[in-house]
Amino acid sequence: MTLESLAVVVAVGPLDRAKSRLGPALDPGERRALVLAMLDDVLRAVRGVHHGALIVVTPDEDVRPLAASHDAELLPDEGLGTNAAIITAISSTTVETADGVLILQGDLPQLRIEHVSAMQQALAESKSPGALLVPNDDGGTSALGLRPPSAMPTAFGPDSGAAHRRSAEVTDVPLRELPIAALSSDVDTIEDLKLVAQIAGPATTALLERLGVEAR
Repeated sequence: MTLESLAVVVAVGPLDRAKSRLGPALDPGERRALVLAMLDDVLRAVRGVHHGALIVVTPDEDVRPLAASHDAELLPDEGLGTNAAIITAISSTTVETADGVLILQGDLPQLRIEHVSAMQQALAESKSPGALLVPNDDGGTSALGLRPPSAMPTAFGPDSGAAHRRSAEVTDVPLRELPIAALSSDVDTIEDLKLVAQIAGPATTALLERLGVEAR
């Protein structure tokens, strides 16, 4: 099977509340800069292989210039959490009319072109309806693919990996899991940041060098 059209959605929360667990190590301005650098790397990786619809869903208007620099549409949401933002994106005309959607977290600075390509290929090979889950080590979801975008309800939040598995089971949608070692870690603490620093993209790497955060 082929995937005629794919929309990619990247979710980003409000910058002024970003990465609060990094508070002991980074001040609010540094955390804000970190979120934008990580998003820059995510969008760069996506655009390395995907030339179709790319949507950044966020309640923060300050993300717009960065989104525009990667030819991404900015879709405002009401700041009610990641899952609510994703639902907003999926219900947009751009995503609703696509054959499939790939949903990514905006804080994956370790994302590479080859990871996006692998996820695209896996989703293209799936049946419709079908779903693709890239889990992380904390029980969450680094990426979720849906074919079509309405294939099953999303469940981003605590333990979203298990929640997405249940959603697929309840709706009888075949779910393929695609573990990607580089995407298995969240970036929530300074130790997380040090772990991904050695494989982070150029924007995040440059920022971490300025902040004096060394890879572990």
